Amino acid sequence: MISIDSLILEDFCKENEDFFIGAKVQKIQQPTRKELVLHLRNNFESRKLYININPSLYHIAFMSKENEKKRCISIPKQPPMFCMLLRKHMEGAKILKIIQPKYERIVELYFENYNEIGDRIEECLSIELMGKHSNIVLYNTDNNIIIGCAHNVGSEKSKERELAGGLPFVYPPIQKKKNLLKTGSPTFIKLLKESELPVKKVLSDSFLGFTQITLEEIMNKLKIPSEMPSSLLKEEQIQILFIAMYEYISLERRIYSIDSEFKKFSSVLDLPLKYDSANKVLDDYFSFHTEKIILKNLKQNLKSVLEKELKKLKESLKYRQKQFENSEKAKMYKLKADLIMANLYSLQSGLKTVCLNDFDGVKSVEIELDENLSLIDNANKYYAKYNKAKKAYAVAVEFANEAKTEIAYLEDVIFSIDIADSFDSLNEIASEVNKDAEHKKLPEPGIDKREFKGFTIYVGKNNRQNDLIYSKISSPNDIWFHALNVPGAHILVKIPNEKIEPDGELLLFAANLAKQFSASRNSGKVSVIYTKRKYLKKPQNQKGGMVTYKNETEIVVP
Repeated sequence: MISIDSLILEDFCKENEDFFIGAKVQKIQQPTRKELVLHLRNNFESRKLYININPSLYHIAFMSKENEKKRCISIPKQPPMFCMLLRKHMEGAKILKIIQPKYERIVELYFENYNEIGDRIEECLSIELMGKHSNIVLYNTDNNIIIGCAHNVGSEKSKERELAGGLPFVYPPIQKKKNLLKTGSPTFIKLLKESELPVKKVLSDSFLGFTQITLEEIMNKLKIPSEMPSSLLKEEQIQILFIAMYEYISLERRIYSIDSEFKKFSSVLDLPLKYDSANKVLDDYFSFHTEKIILKNLKQNLKSVLEKELKKLKESLKYRQKQFENSEKAKMYKLKADLIMANLYSLQSGLKTVCLNDFDGVKSVEIELDENLSLIDNANKYYAKYNKAKKAYAVAVEFANEAKTEIAYLEDVIFSIDIADSFDSLNEIASEVNKDAEHKKLPEPGIDKREFKGFTIYVGKNNRQNDLIYSKISSPNDIWFHALNVPGAHILVKIPNEKIEPDGELLLFAANLAKQFSASRNSGKVSVIYTKRKYLKKPQNQKGGMVTYKNETEIVVP
């Protein structure tokens, strides 16, 4: 993932300056310790300024509604202390100006407000987007005293710059780099010719505003090897590089683009998705990665709970299956009791052991006896052991059947988590498995629909969606598909007329979908079953999404 640099922040501030100046701070929210949302209004327009100081996602942007949803913002009932402090000082305030110190990843919002006795005060919210050192600092511009920070920085973390309420506000240490716009060509040539380090490192360490990634993109465009020792560059190559860098940093307006997989954005390369707005790039790019990270974390949290339960069930099942041996023991106890009773009048009392022929007359059975008990009591003792072993076996079988059903259910839910591609899908799954959570009424699931040769195909990716397909969407003559004996999505092909017979191409397409959305999706050949909806049945008291079927046909998908 690409990090932001000072130049895109400069573009962001320029394009939004007219909105910022004179904007009123209507509301302040702090979803987490690393996030802040400022509700601003100006020129009859309201916008939400989103600030993130997470070291892996630090950025600033005005959020669109679509990208706000991707960030999965949840406002806590009890606002954090820093949020309360900002509300006290900033809510209702008017922004006077926005400043971005040249070549710094800092955005400063200066605003005016009035204190309790009506005196005008001017304060500044400094948004510092600097990797692991990112922070949000509120300070008084009259005396440069810090009012509060998103997180304090003590001397143990930074000897050069402490940040906490009551301390003087100082800027981060100045970068010991040159301004290319004030550097002549001879100095530039000399700098490169005297170093053995890679070209892009020499330049990024020497000049303000350039990251190694940007320099690499510029050099690749010029076909100059970025990893080459700078002293090996020809003077002609250095001149071309100087002009390209000079032109890039002098631009009044940069055009941005993002690759189709959202792995990177650039103002140098010509990538597929074009943007003429720095804000739109920041909002789209970072909301995409925020959603990806949050989805990944939510999936891990959900799966860890279920996998722990699944492991416990499998261990219990393994233990119970050992008790299946009780079935053979029970049969032997009964045989011994029956043999004693059958030979009651031919045996003497007081024996410790006796060897009797089995009823088939083929083998003999050695039977231990209690010499202090009568033969009938010894037989009853074996009958008692038989009844006890038989009950234990019955309990083990019942538990095993229930455990196997629960294991199949949990494996299906875990697979549903793996293929979930939105917060809504994960919320549907979480509401199903989290028994202790407050059950809020969820909106009807948004089921994935496909069109093929005029037929509509539904893909149920979790149990809630599968239940909806079964109970509301499907009709008796629709065709249901599922990968055989593995967790997977329920696929339903809608048949508009009972006289219509689906052709082989449609069946294969739907079967391929069943393979694609199954635990066997990366296997070679996969067996898929299909049958008409009227042959499905949802057993009573079964977990969501589980059905039984009959009259099925098997198809092998390569």
